[in-house]
Amino acid sequence: MASRHHFTITITDIHGSKHYSFGHVVKRYLWVVVLAIIAVILFSFATVWWLNKSLDELEQIRHDAESSFLTALEFKRKEYRSLVAEKSALIYELELKAQQIGFLDQTLQGLEDLIGGEPREDAVAIEDRVKLVQMTTLEKQIMLERIPNGRPVAIFQGVSSGFGWRTHPVRGTREFHNGIDYRGKQGDPIIATADGVVEFAGYNRGSGYGNLVIVSHDFGFKTFYGHMHTINVRTGDFIKKGDLLGGIGSTGVSTGPHLHYEVNFVQRKLNPAPFVQWSMEEYEKIFESIEGVPWGSLSQAIRNQVEMVERQLSPKAAP
Repeated sequence: MASRHHFTITITDIHGSKHYSFGHVVKRYLWVVVLAIIAVILFSFATVWWLNKSLDELEQIRHDAESSFLTALEFKRKEYRSLVAEKSALIYELELKAQQIGFLDQTLQGLEDLIGGEPREDAVAIEDRVKLVQMTTLEKQIMLERIPNGRPVAIFQGVSSGFGWRTHPVRGTREFHNGIDYRGKQGDPIIATADGVVEFAGYNRGSGYGNLVIVSHDFGFKTFYGHMHTINVRTGDFIKKGDLLGGIGSTGVSTGPHLHYEVNFVQRKLNPAPFVQWSMEEYEKIFESIEGVPWGSLSQAIRNQVEMVERQLSPKAAP
């Protein structure tokens, strides 16, 4: 029931009905309260919706950040594995280089011992040691290419006569033998003992050498090859150490097939034996065995040639 200025609210339950009477002012406040409650509810819904949306956005951001982090982590792991692999490869390479350097050092020591070089301090750089070994080896190699050394026969079957006084096998007189006689079969190969130019190749009358080849070498040396059966070179030919000159024979004053071999230095007969034994391994002995040859100035001349070639080939000398 309601009057003009009041309204009544009736609440009925099992115990009966109760009536509450309110004025219109209260009614207005009640509507305000109801509207406020509705506004609060709507605001709460809006807030919850906004919070849910923000939470979704934050979750997406978190998911994206987590994905980026996992991607970066996997990249770093791969990078780390790659660095570990590179480190292992570098360690292996360093160990290999150390072994190679050790081997090179031992090889250099062997070469220095072989060529008779002086012991080097450990502080000397390997490249300097290599350079010294190369230069020294080159000098000696040039000497062994251009000055007679080694046997003049490809097939060694012994020596029948050495350098010095003997009874001549044909004449029976006591004579000085200027060379070495090498035994051999007719036609066995005779080889040059150094680079040079053939000064004479043919039958030499009056000397007893028969078929003779004379090779002129550098620095005043000559070699003679006598009693040859065949001659494979001609006067003026340039020959290299080891080239075939011809075959063993018994021409001239001879009792059987053999090679008469001589070494001359500036018209002076030298004992060929030290030259035959001369090699890289036995390099120094010839300087004590053979007198009358200016080995010091000869070695210096070759060293000067080597140094000149080295300067010409040096990068600093390049234009």
